[in-house]
Amino acid sequence: MARARAQDGPSEVAESTPAVDRFLDHVVTEELDWRRWVTRYPKASLAVAALGGFVLGRVRGREIVAALGAYAADALTEGINEFLERDVV
Repeated sequence: MARARAQDGPSEVAESTPAVDRFLDHVVTEELDWRRWVTRYPKASLAVAALGGFVLGRVRGREIVAALGAYAADALTEGINEFLERDVV
């Protein structure tokens, strides 16, 4: 996706491309077209993603939960402040 929009400026691509696509484009070499593999082998891709998520959760589960909790707390604080139209929390 990001490679297909080479004519766009970097900021337009960064805003319109999901973070996962940008991450995979950075990590995976250009010769390996991961989108084609996912389209061609969706069940195997899902199985690999599930296995990777399981392993990542077993290894870094506490850190992931802590990060998600911090993100949720920040989003809630921001929502409360916007609702009250001032910085309360």
